[in-house]
Amino acid sequence: MILCVDVGNTLTTLGLVEDTKVKLAWSLRTSERTTDEYILSITSFLSSGNVNLSSVKGGGMCCVVPSETQNVKTAIERIIRKDTLLIDGNIKFGIKVSTDNPSEVGGDRIANAAGAFYHYTSPAIVIDMGTATTFDYVTEDGEYLGGVIAPGLMAGARDLWKRTRMLPEVIIKQPERIIGTNTVACMQAGIFYGALAQVEGIVRLMWKEIGFQTNLLLTGGHARLIRDRLSLELTYDPHLTLKGIAAIVKQGPGQG
Repeated sequence: MILCVDVGNTLTTLGLVEDTKVKLAWSLRTSERTTDEYILSITSFLSSGNVNLSSVKGGGMCCVVPSETQNVKTAIERIIRKDTLLIDGNIKFGIKVSTDNPSEVGGDRIANAAGAFYHYTSPAIVIDMGTATTFDYVTEDGEYLGGVIAPGLMAGARDLWKRTRMLPEVIIKQPERIIGTNTVACMQAGIFYGALAQVEGIVRLMWKEIGFQTNLLLTGGHARLIRDRLSLELTYDPHLTLKGIAAIVKQGPGQG
């Protein structure tokens, strides 16, 4: 098994991946922690699953919070006593990052591309609904060509009620009607259907630019809110990033 860690802006997700299956997964709120605090959190996670450390053959991680990168990496390596691969735009792992500046591409987006290429059918667009909503395109030959970064569902919602004095914080859910008849219903409609339209609209514009329709993969913490209402045919995989991290570790990349 491979211990995979995805440090996002809001959540940090840990998983044990064996072959193509995520055997165990756990999430905690991303915050500043010392190496010892990460060791405590990760060992608690492993203990809860009765994991024998001898069965963990390697580690991999991606991190979009630079201040936490080294502490997380050091913690993993002390626990499993093996090197841990940090995924970023400079590694070589079988997928070519063909963007203007590969070093700018977040490790989570590279992991998503790897997950799409090694575990599903490409060409594909991966939609990851986290703090930001990202759309990433990987070709049938495993070439990552870039994508789109848009405001995330919750980020947009929080900005709405923080910046407008008369609008309250609301529960995000699908309202009964698109046309609200009170403030809360109007806000719920705007947030929910705005996210729905964002995903469908951007995917169709990407398809138009690519010249054909691709496979679609959906992941991310907020994807569950709209996945059943999308008119697009797609595959929902909440652990795609972890699978991609594991796939990259298995490739044994060198440094680029």
